[in-house]
Amino acid sequence: MTAADPPDEAAFAPGTRAPQPRAKERWPGRQPFVWAPRARSVEVVLPRATGTPVRRTMRLVGAHEPGYWRADDRLPPGTDYAFSIDGGPPLPDPCSTLLPHGIHGPSRVLDEDFTWHDSTWRGVDLTRGVLLHLDVTTATPDGTLDAAGRLLPAVAALGVDGVELSPLSAFDPVAGPEAGVRLFAVHDRYGGPAALQRFVDRAHQAGLAVVLDLPHRWAVADALGLHAFGPYASGSRIGPRSGTAQRRDSPRINLDGSGNRGARDFLVADARRWLEDYHVDGLLLDVEVLVDRSGMPFLSELAEAVQAVAAGTGRLRTLLMDGPGRSDRLTSVVGRILTDDGPEPTHDLLEIADAAFPPGGVHARAPATLRRAHRAAARSAPVLVDDLTRLPAAAHATPWSESARSGTAAPAPRTVVDARAALLAFATLAGTPLVLDTEHVPVAMPDLASRRLVAWARQLLTLRPSSLADLARRVESSTGPGVLVLRRGDSALATVTQPHGVEIDLSEHLPAPVGSWRVAASWGQQATHLVAGRLRLPARAIVVLRRDVAAEQT
Repeated sequence: MTAADPPDEAAFAPGTRAPQPRAKERWPGRQPFVWAPRARSVEVVLPRATGTPVRRTMRLVGAHEPGYWRADDRLPPGTDYAFSIDGGPPLPDPCSTLLPHGIHGPSRVLDEDFTWHDSTWRGVDLTRGVLLHLDVTTATPDGTLDAAGRLLPAVAALGVDGVELSPLSAFDPVAGPEAGVRLFAVHDRYGGPAALQRFVDRAHQAGLAVVLDLPHRWAVADALGLHAFGPYASGSRIGPRSGTAQRRDSPRINLDGSGNRGARDFLVADARRWLEDYHVDGLLLDVEVLVDRSGMPFLSELAEAVQAVAAGTGRLRTLLMDGPGRSDRLTSVVGRILTDDGPEPTHDLLEIADAAFPPGGVHARAPATLRRAHRAAARSAPVLVDDLTRLPAAAHATPWSESARSGTAAPAPRTVVDARAALLAFATLAGTPLVLDTEHVPVAMPDLASRRLVAWARQLLTLRPSSLADLARRVESSTGPGVLVLRRGDSALATVTQPHGVEIDLSEHLPAPVGSWRVAASWGQQATHLVAGRLRLPARAIVVLRRDVAAEQT
């Protein structure tokens, strides 16, 4: 530990003052600025096409911001630059906003001049909202933000509150994101920074919020060389996220060790950049990566920073907390729902119901370290959404995947489409904040089955507000030959669990008078009939029932 290193925040006793975040002038910007607490000297290196690069000495900012160096001059937009630590080789800015020569080449000062058209946008309350997950690489055949932006009118017509974008940070296309990402830069293949600005602007004009997934898991990977600047990484490592195709582990971000102040500032500055410069409405966090044991938990600090941005801009801003045992609750059981392969389809559906309507809440199932992180961040609850329900395709999606584009995929078999329709109903009416995906809601697919799923999702979303009114009520389940009925308050779901139709007596499953229950929506509308309390359903149907209280009083 050097004299320039901030003290270890974990050593601070409760009630004492921990190291404070650095001053909040614009960073990154046109004036080179970097955290290098162990350096004896730092230079800005300006490459030249011919001849020796120009080197300009940087100066320590001062004791109030230990370890920070600043250049004397501002650089014009379009200028390439790098940093040299103690006379060493040129290194890209850890906070690079543009990397035209790749993530290991010189940085470039970004011209962020953009004419926004969202001055009247005030944001969306996502505490019970619905998002559609878009992986830019697979949402369209082009795999760009501009192409994905052309889907926004169809997305808005669904009735969702916004879109969740897979990570956009720059990475080496040969080595892949697991080898390291540059948090502050938009990957060039997706269209670069201007394309993200156009996407967000268009989304806001369509009435949609934009939430961005931040890839903190690979933010301090070994290949990035951040160790040359300072202790961005801690001594421990974090493994690949379960349920994905990832195979490589990565260093854990230094949030509670010696010198953690700079690493924390690095993440806060990145978050503020997406919110302020790109008008993004929310950020998705992998809390498994951000858990720490310091006296001032980082999640709480980040939430406070996001609250400050919201207050300063007059727009709602949100942090969505994700991680193992949280939004992926439906993943483990979805493969068996409504198929002929499962020996007990009714039991499978009960598992789905238990996952969609978790008894005791989401946090009862989370690991202890994640529950502690939730409690720490709860002090900034106005910006937190931490009980997401994610449909399995979005949960399994690997960011930056190079799989076949969804627009060229073959239509799913009928049983798969039926299963997706059932899961849509469970997840949409459960009431927790929801992330849909383009497998269950294929907005870009022209085939009949896909259009039917999209129409079903739109119908369910119109019923969601009435279901939210019953959130405080307990979910009750009832089974019969080939059928499962779930009821909460004045809403009910009836699901057929066999490959042929059934007829059920509602009096055996729902409280009297059964005549007050009406079919609000049905997957298989033409073959669904409710007469005198007897409900006839086609094979693998799912029906939403609503109780007409006014009818009971007449």
